[in-house]
Amino acid sequence: MQFKNPEILYALFLLLIPILIHLFQLRRYKKTPFTNVAFLETVIQNTRKSSTLKKWLVLCTRLLALTFLIFAFAEPFIPNTERALQPQETVIFIDNSFSMQATGKKGNLLTEAKQELLAALPKDEHYTLVTWDDVLRDFNPVTDRNELLDLDFTQKTIDVQSLRMRLNNVFSTRDESSRQRILISDFQDTGWSSQLDSLNKTEHRVLLEPTTLENISIDSLHLNRVSAAYSLDVFLASTTSITQDVPVSLFDKEKLIAKGSATFENSKHSKIQFQLTSGAAIQGRLSITTPDLKFDNDFYFSINTTEALKVLAVSNAEDTFLSRLYQEPQFSYTNVAEDQLEYSILDDQDLIILNEPQRISTALINALKKHTQNGGTLLLIPNMNAAATNYNSLLNAYGFAGFQSKIEASQRITTINYDHPLYQNVFTGRSSNLQTHQVEAYFPIATTDAILSLENNAPFLAENNRLYLFTGSLTSTNSNFINGQLIVPTFDKIATEALKLPQMYYSIGSKNTFDITTPLPDDAVLTLEQQEQAFIPLQQKRGEKVSIDTQEGIKNDGLYAVKYKQDTLAMVAYNFDRAESNLRPLEAITAENIDFETNIPDLFNKLEQDTNLNLLYKWFVIFALLAFLAEMLLLKKFK
Repeated sequence: MQFKNPEILYALFLLLIPILIHLFQLRRYKKTPFTNVAFLETVIQNTRKSSTLKKWLVLCTRLLALTFLIFAFAEPFIPNTERALQPQETVIFIDNSFSMQATGKKGNLLTEAKQELLAALPKDEHYTLVTWDDVLRDFNPVTDRNELLDLDFTQKTIDVQSLRMRLNNVFSTRDESSRQRILISDFQDTGWSSQLDSLNKTEHRVLLEPTTLENISIDSLHLNRVSAAYSLDVFLASTTSITQDVPVSLFDKEKLIAKGSATFENSKHSKIQFQLTSGAAIQGRLSITTPDLKFDNDFYFSINTTEALKVLAVSNAEDTFLSRLYQEPQFSYTNVAEDQLEYSILDDQDLIILNEPQRISTALINALKKHTQNGGTLLLIPNMNAAATNYNSLLNAYGFAGFQSKIEASQRITTINYDHPLYQNVFTGRSSNLQTHQVEAYFPIATTDAILSLENNAPFLAENNRLYLFTGSLTSTNSNFINGQLIVPTFDKIATEALKLPQMYYSIGSKNTFDITTPLPDDAVLTLEQQEQAFIPLQQKRGEKVSIDTQEGIKNDGLYAVKYKQDTLAMVAYNFDRAESNLRPLEAITAENIDFETNIPDLFNKLEQDTNLNLLYKWFVIFALLAFLAEMLLLKKFK
């Protein structure tokens, strides 16, 4: 037993006062003589004995009554747990990701969480509330009610380990406090992982379950372009296999230009195609209407009218395969003989290909360096009849060690660096079946930047400082590379990396970089604008090209105008990542060391029981009353 006010126990010393009073209160008996003296002496003795006993009994009842009252004012208690005796610090995480838009018992899951929290939180306590994008410190459910109600959805999420560190950082530095974390979420499968099992015992979590796990979303787009005609493939996804058709509307700005139905046929995936006959720019929006999540019902895209990407081949060999790869209207391809090159045309090119040159002069190297410094890209295909040293000045200028003597030994291309930007998001899988790609001779080079490697681990394609380098010729006598499966994606990505034209759409929060090509002053600043909102993105000017990075700054989905002053240079579309479209919770979500509840009130009732104190003062008040009652009975009934 412990006391809330132990200092009151010092009042027990006051019990000495009634004891002393009783000890020194000696009543003197007056003797009255009677005729029968012997009888009277016996009566006097008996009266004195009974009176003394009564006084001691009354003294004991009074002392007990006063003792019980003192104990009652000291507020004795017995704690339910050890944690009940420690100061409490509680951090509550509220998942406000887009998956919390799913319908729950009281509206969407986020609304349900906010309402149940306000009803369950003790009104006289303070907490720290954490969301994916905000922290509310010293939160009181009465005075700060509106701050909780104003919390909105966000696309920002982090991994579970980072979240745990973030929650730990908001605790105070007091070692004596008892700390507990409360996680309120739908624990979506894509947002959470098995790392939950590594959280410590102070973790409590509440799983908010939607009324249905079905959600239909517009997942992605693909544009097939043939001259001025486009076909737009729209891919839809569902979390469950469904049979109903889903209407899909296509808008250009606010104008409805096409409508169709996506058929799932008891599947989770569907595709619908729209024909776009005009080659004009389109500020597109695809829309569906579903009762589930709202953020993935719209999908924005843009098709800009852009100039063709300029490719220049400086050739000392056959260029037929290059002219087939770089065709109009996407590319403007030019081929010039090595001995007829005019340096003045280099500044206007996006990609320059040195196709098997015999030698590279110092003047040309300087011109090529200027080209790449201004954001252009350079590709070198060596001539196997030339000396290796003929290329080393150029290679050294770009940070390569230089070619070694030619090796004539048949080698297969066996390794692809899928993590290199050249091949990111190009292949659906990571196949190692490249046996059809063969090389008869190559120049060895020491580099750690290999993109394609031979079976002896020698590089066949490498990149450094915007110079792409083949170590062997691509002629039919030396390699079958131009007839293989890698030729098209390789040369296409090399060209598009030279000038990163705005894509049809980007995902918010990802690393998004694109180029704007237009003559601008050196001090020009481009802005991104959406309706009344505008901000300045990260940007770097190189020659007549401005590279823009929008990984940070984009908060809302939609179409953004790239502007210089009042001029619109391009339209760029941004969509929320579709990972939140999955409503399925993480399997095996419970863990032995983590408390788990299915609703917020149940959790807080449990926490209240753990921290409750079994107060005993009422019992001591009752005991005191009983002691006073016993004293009254003694005074009235005991003679």
